[in-house]
This record gives sequence, structure tokens and C-alpha cells, in this order.
Amino acid sequence: MTSQASALAIELEHTALHLEGDQPATKPQHAILKSSLDRLGLWETAVLVCNLMCIAAGADGYQISLNGNIIANQGFINHFGFPNAAGKIDLDANYTALWGALQSLGQLIGMVLLNPVSDRIGRKMTMYLLWTILAGSIAIETAARNWRDWAGAKLLAGIGVGCLQATLPIYVTEWAPVNIRGAMLFAYGFWNRIGSFLAPLLLTFSQNSDPLNFLTPILTQWGFLGLMLPIFLWIPETAAYYAERDQDERGKASLRRINGNIEGYDVEVEYAVIKNTILEERRELHELGLTHRGFKHLMRSYLECFKGKNAVRTLGAALPVCAQQLTGLSFLNTYSSLFFKQSGFTNAFLITTILTVIALVTSICLIVLTDKFGRRKVVLISAIVCTITMLAVGILGFVPKTGALKNFLIFTACVWSFFNVALGSLGWAFVGEVASQKLRARTAGLAAGSSVLFGLTFNTSLPIMLDVNGANWGYKTAWLFLATGIVCTIGAFVYVPEPSQRNPAELDEMYEKGIPARQMRKYVTDVQRLQQGGSVEVA
Repeated sequence: MTSQASALAIELEHTALHLEGDQPATKPQHAILKSSLDRLGLWETAVLVCNLMCIAAGADGYQISLNGNIIANQGFINHFGFPNAAGKIDLDANYTALWGALQSLGQLIGMVLLNPVSDRIGRKMTMYLLWTILAGSIAIETAARNWRDWAGAKLLAGIGVGCLQATLPIYVTEWAPVNIRGAMLFAYGFWNRIGSFLAPLLLTFSQNSDPLNFLTPILTQWGFLGLMLPIFLWIPETAAYYAERDQDERGKASLRRINGNIEGYDVEVEYAVIKNTILEERRELHELGLTHRGFKHLMRSYLECFKGKNAVRTLGAALPVCAQQLTGLSFLNTYSSLFFKQSGFTNAFLITTILTVIALVTSICLIVLTDKFGRRKVVLISAIVCTITMLAVGILGFVPKTGALKNFLIFTACVWSFFNVALGSLGWAFVGEVASQKLRARTAGLAAGSSVLFGLTFNTSLPIMLDVNGANWGYKTAWLFLATGIVCTIGAFVYVPEPSQRNPAELDEMYEKGIPARQMRKYVTDVQRLQQGGSVEVA
């Protein structure tokens, strides 16, 4: 043990918290809440575990992208469509909207209702559960005979994906060191985009070789599930979950398994930092009267997310990921193939693939740069640019569709894709980081779920807006997202904080003190001063 670690251990021993039964906890005067190893190098800790988990996100991106774009496949249309007045088989816009709505509804269920399950059974067991749900959805897709079967598959797929999206950021946040936590969370976006890239690429090959074959692309989803299972079997439960359950020896064993070979890493000290944060959380929950588990406790914990400073944190966690939806995600991504096909492009899948490649480049840039330059500025710039591109697309709706216009639309869509992907990747990072320590799982579920509510709205309405047999808005759909983009950009400026290089205790302190979001990046916390050996005045 290093001398610094020994000093921390001694201080922790003298300032340990004790909670027995329902007795109020006494707030410690000098409990260490920040690790001395927060500045570990990029490859010296749980990077492998975080990246393996994020690889599983490829299934999320692949399934959403495949199901959003396969509706433009003629074989799919022939199988699930209906003849129109002219005798040509088309998809019913109402059923297409229903499929998107059910998938979004399933995501909401997975994010919000299965969130307490994750707290109860642990992150690892939750991953087994979501794997089973995803397997069931793909089985139904494989055997689907009509639009009803496909609708049921979409509901199950949404539940599985929603559970994955709500669980994975928390898992990565609980394992990743502070100085590279952003990069690890953005790895989720990178692997998600890998999945999103493979889906339209496969559909492009399928269209060229056998335009009527839609079953083979559906079957390829089993490959991702086969990749996910051994990852889920190998990864450990988080030490934070064990600390919450007072299973301290198992928590230390989990830390030892992942970080035990790091020079200077002391399991006892690092676990004590985690435990102190959990105990501080319990003290605050006791002050809120949330000491008993059960349905009443569950409802009250969700309500607390909308009160006072917790409401501000919920907004800060939700706005970045919602901004992706409010600046045109469903318009130029989820239904991109349908939009470009209706706009007169002969190879809509190819354009979708180009946009996905741009998304991959964006994800790599974020992984490399985000922890150094921060995340708030990127969110604001990305939201502004995406909103401006919606204005450009909306104006194009009043111009004759010439070849030059189509080329400009592709360029505009590429610019939008770069910054919208940044919003999406950053959004999921904020879900995992900004969520209140004492209400982390609840806040994260609500933040992710709010994005799904917007997705549910747009996935229901966009097919009808774009369909030539429906509203046929085409380019003019962008005006809707121009308005929503302006609103969410203003909200982001006011409420989105700078979480990079901050641990949960520091964010708790800044929100407790009412530090404005725009000032958080340069604010020096009491937790920092104590970790650096300075004095802290305790009220």
C-alpha cells in the first residue's frame, strides 16, 4: 500500500459511517468521497469490461436501424403490405406508425418499469433478462406471418432495447474511472453506430443481390445475440451494487478481479470511497423518508426526481438525449430510407449508409476528445447546428427538386448526421453521469424514458407525415423539428451541466449548493479540496 493510500485508509477508518436499522445517519466531517486514482491512464483499469459491455450496444443499434429501414425493402412490402386502389402493394401507413409506436412504447417500459428490477436483482442479472426478451422478439420476427405478428415483435424488441439503454450507461458509469468515464460512455455510441452501420450495409447488399429477400437480414440479428451472451456471462457485477446491498466482501472481490493488478491500487481504500458515497446516499434518503423498500417507496423515489434540485438534475440528464429526438432523429435517421425514397433518390439505402459512416467518425472523435474538452459545449454546438440544418431542409421544400438540390440535401443531411450523432452519444453519457447519486437509477430511467416518449410521438407520426398516401409533407417536416430544436437548445443552455472529470459526490455537492450549470466546469468543490489535503468548513 502506498503512503497516500495508507493515509486515506486511516482517515476513512476514523470517519466511517454506520447505519443501523432506520436510525438517522450522521453526516461525516471528512469522509473521503473522491479517489486518489481518478487520474489513472487510459489503459490501466476497467476499460476492457466497459468496452465489452458497449459491444453489446451493437445489437441495440443494429436492431433499431434494421427494423427502421427494412420497411423500404420490396420483399418486406410484399409480405406485410396491402394492395392499393391501383392494385399495387404498399405498406399501410397506419400499421407502419403502429410498429414504430409499439417499439417506442416497449423502450419506455424497459427503461422505466424494468429499472427497479435492475436495482433489485443487479445489473448482471438484468442483462440476462434483456437478452431473453431480445431473443423472443427476434424469434417472432423470424416467424412473422402478418402485421400483427410484426407488431408484437416490435413491442418485445423495444422492451429489450430500452432495458439495455437504461442499464448499460449506469453499469459503465459505476466501473469507469472519472478521467476516462466519458470515453467509455461514448464507446456505447461507437458500438451502437457499428450496429447501425451494418444494418443498412447488409440491406444494400441484399437489395442488389435479391431485392425480395427480407428474411435473411432478419436472421442476422441472431448473430449479435450470440455475441452478447458470452460477454454477459463473463462480466462481473458492479462493486457499487454490492456496496448498496452491504455485500462488502463480494464488492471487494469484484474490484480485485478487475483492478487488482494495477500498481498502487488498494482495494480496501477504493471500495471505501464507493461505500462512503452509498452511505451518504442513504443518509439523504433517510432525510427524505425513503428508508423502506416497496411500492410506496418506489413511487416516492420517482416523485422525488421532480422536486427541487432533483428536478433540475432530471432536466440536465434528460435534455441532451431528448435533443437528439427533437432535432430530427426520426426524420433523417430512423425513417431515412423512407424519406430519401419518397424524395426521389434511387438508392436510399446507400445514403443511409453514408450517414452512418459519418456517425462512426463522430463517435471516434468524441471518444478521443470529450474528456479533455468537456461535454456541455459540444451539446450546445450540436443542438444549434442540427436546428439550423432543419431550417435548411425546410426551405428546400419550397424549391424545385433538381439534381443540384438533391446533392445539397445529401450534404445537409451529412452535416446534420455528424452533430446529431454527437447529441445522441453525449446524451447517453449524461443519462449515466448527471443522474442524482441518491436517485441515480430512477433519474436515469426517467431521462432515458423521456427521450423515448418523444420517439414514440415521432415514430407514430413521421410515417404518416412522409407517406405519399398520407400527409406527404416531405421536406416540410423539417419545420416541425426547427421549432422543437429551438426550444431544446434554450433548455440545454440553462440546465445542462459539465460532468466531465467529476465524480458523483462532486456533482451532488454542486447541485446541493445551487451552482448554475454554466459555471460547473471551473467550480472547485469541497470534495476536491479534501482530496487535495485542503480544509473544508462544515456547516
